[in-house]
Amino acid sequence: MKRLLALMITLSLLFGCAAAETAAEPVATHQIEMKTFPFYEGAKTEIWREDFPLYFVDGAEDLPFVEVNDWKDLLVHFREPGKDEPDNGYRLTVKVDETGNRVTFVREKEENTMTADFEAGTISFLDFISFNLGADKSYMDFAGLPETDKNGQPFLMSRTGSHFLYGDYTVLNLKEYGIPMIAQDGKYLIPMQTLAAFNLSSFSAGLYFNGQAIFLNRVSAMVSPRKNFLLTISQPGVLTQDVIQKIQSFEGSNEERDAFILDEVSKMSDQGAALVEQYKQQSEDSLYVLYDSAPKAMRSKELTEYGYRELCLELNCFYGLKDAHNIQDFRMFLLQSDLGVNLADPDPEKADKAIQDMTQVWLDDGHSGFLSSSYLVANDPQAEYGYSMQGISAVGSTVLLTRAKYPEASQPYYEVGDTAYVTFDQFSIADGEVGGVADYYALAENGTLPGDTLGIIIEAHKQITRENSPIKNVVLDLSANGGGAVPAAYYTLAWFLGEASVSVRNTFTGAQATSKVRADVNLDHQFDENDTLEGRGLHLFCLTSPKSFSCGNLVPWAFKADGDVTLIGKVTGGGSCMVGFNTTAWGTSYQYSSFNRLSFVKNGSFYDVDTGVDPDFIIKDYEHFYDREALTEFIHGLF
Repeated sequence: MKRLLALMITLSLLFGCAAAETAAEPVATHQIEMKTFPFYEGAKTEIWREDFPLYFVDGAEDLPFVEVNDWKDLLVHFREPGKDEPDNGYRLTVKVDETGNRVTFVREKEENTMTADFEAGTISFLDFISFNLGADKSYMDFAGLPETDKNGQPFLMSRTGSHFLYGDYTVLNLKEYGIPMIAQDGKYLIPMQTLAAFNLSSFSAGLYFNGQAIFLNRVSAMVSPRKNFLLTISQPGVLTQDVIQKIQSFEGSNEERDAFILDEVSKMSDQGAALVEQYKQQSEDSLYVLYDSAPKAMRSKELTEYGYRELCLELNCFYGLKDAHNIQDFRMFLLQSDLGVNLADPDPEKADKAIQDMTQVWLDDGHSGFLSSSYLVANDPQAEYGYSMQGISAVGSTVLLTRAKYPEASQPYYEVGDTAYVTFDQFSIADGEVGGVADYYALAENGTLPGDTLGIIIEAHKQITRENSPIKNVVLDLSANGGGAVPAAYYTLAWFLGEASVSVRNTFTGAQATSKVRADVNLDHQFDENDTLEGRGLHLFCLTSPKSFSCGNLVPWAFKADGDVTLIGKVTGGGSCMVGFNTTAWGTSYQYSSFNRLSFVKNGSFYDVDTGVDPDFIIKDYEHFYDREALTEFIHGLF
């Protein structure tokens, strides 16, 4: 009976507004209060404004609205170049039509607009992607690396061709979801979370409010330093068995336990002491700690209702695997899964637990997950995972434990006679000063290449193509690769294939694109046959397992479509969508499979890669993956 009553309340919360809005009613006059708050951006020491205005309607002090002109100022500031960067061409103006009901944000190209219709209760985009795209960026371009260095020299990757289909005209019907838009007293107010979701989340950025200040930051960075520290020390091989036993047997409060852990880890080794110092520094600098310091409280009725509806709108637009999960509408999905009952509860702990269960138990897609609690909640909920994520975790443990028996299998580059093995467990690119990327040319000249994907490939290519090289077979071992940076995957494909072709479909707007790139692997600022393994008469292989996920799945799919690389091992784990990051209206941070779905194209059609790719030759025993001598014999037997 209680469950039925809760469901009825939730159903009323979600859909009760629709019937009322069909009847003609006089325009309501709202009680509106404006307050100003300090606006932090990225760090505790970075305050953009001391007095950014927010608006609160009818007494709900935890549900902020933003006036459209203030939002324009925020977007312009968000896009403005740094002191040493050239003008990026971003321009934005706000226009109100003659009726006073429609406000249009106009980019530097006047046909590129976002229009808020306060009478109809809608926000529309002529092209959602174009409106949120940098003026100096290419449409649906995920290569992610600058095309030239500071001296104008070609840099790492060259876009050799692309074609794309623009997205549809998109209308967000906020009225249908019961999300308010208020035009009153010359002000045009839209909830802050709605604007942030549809203008900032494409950049993996979130906008947070805790009743004391506003915080703009990468969503992935708004995580407790304590949580990151505990995750780090829980990795295999970090703690000694003696320290693990001491921590497990400790009795005391959470505060006493944390102090004990820090003391034990610090005394354990130089590495432990460095980890503790790093944690202390991160805690000192953390924007999340400042955000989380506000008083804990229940959510207002207004925030509870709006937060639920806004979440449904965002997921209906942004979640890239709705069809695979047979989700027609998240409003109904949340009711049918019982998640809606806790989301409709004013208790933020119950709501945060529902976000965790939704992403990690119900969606269970390997990309979706809970990152951090709202400032209203004292502690993150106890983690739970669905069957798929449990399976991936179990496979990952088996893979890593088996590989640990064969130390040579963990080496980035290893040779057995005529066979070279190249191994990395994530696709990564080092940060630096060339458009946010490390200057690999200078690092190579100094002999200090990083041990990331690009550094490993550059060194491996040098060894494989050296004079009088004995190498006839090259095996790219992605069997423990869980994904990572898409540009690094592009670079890898271009190294193996000469010219890499990668396709992406946007499930929100219908836009789609295919990009072709070449990589400068020998670092001569040229893009030619000297940069690739293709055309050298080599036998190319890729070793995969169910642990090969996301970009670790995309690369084998591209090899399969190309046909010149032989896949060996087990079926990959899937994971077709790029990771998206977002927040709830009450300040919870989470990630999800976004609307950018990595695909392969065959006969002109885009195909999903979420189910994984089968190897050409199956290897059943993981021992045979990592015994390099035995695997080399197996490869010789294929020819």
